[in-house]
Amino acid sequence: MPTLSIQLVGQGKDANGRPVTVPSSIALIQRGPVVQVSITVDPLIAAPIVQRGGTLPPPVTGLALIDTGASNTCIDEEAATDLQLPAIDVVNVSSASHSSTQQNVYPIQIEVVGIPIKVSAARAIGAPLKVQGLIALIGRDILQHSVFVYNGMTGSFSFSI
Repeated sequence: MPTLSIQLVGQGKDANGRPVTVPSSIALIQRGPVVQVSITVDPLIAAPIVQRGGTLPPPVTGLALIDTGASNTCIDEEAATDLQLPAIDVVNVSSASHSSTQQNVYPIQIEVVGIPIKVSAARAIGAPLKVQGLIALIGRDILQHSVFVYNGMTGSFSFSI
């Protein structure tokens, strides 16, 4: 099982506005366990499009937060639009910041850059993630097939799937 190990590096500013290095443990607190991902249309949706001679939109790349608090993987709504994903369902979603809202569900395939494995997230929930600098949350639907180690003392984490 390939493993991706990351130790975050951070930069901040001192009281005079000069750049300073932030310890990895603080960088991990500030940013969280993020990985570079590439998201594409789920193969079950893509295959018929390609068979008809159609073209698929290019992958969307960016940061995904490994989120043990998310029961499902989520995709940024704008990224879902860029991928021309069909909404296959609508679900009620609650979070720490809001009560129940209705969100679209999309079929996606997600690849964590550095781990040569693509994983289907057939029911990724749309969410406004771009404002946080994210294109996805990797939720427990994917994490159930993985090993994730968060080492706060060293500011590092490892992810295997």
